[in-house]
Amino acid sequence: MTFLSRPLPARLILAREPVQRPRVSRRGVVTGVVVAVVLTGLAWIDGGEESLHPIAQEVVLPGAGQ
Repeated sequence: MTFLSRPLPARLILAREPVQRPRVSRRGVVTGVVVAVVLTGLAWIDGGEESLHPIAQEVVLPGAGQ
């Protein structure tokens, strides 16, 4: 909606063409859904939890050995 300093006459408002929405093709929607499903499947398969491993080396803290 445009905010104008003064109202337009009715003949100018009616003379304007309506704004057309960009058309989305069915092929584009199907492609997007397929890509989303494939990415979700890959994340499901590859996203397993890895078990925790203990730290196998000693950490020398300054001042602790004195």
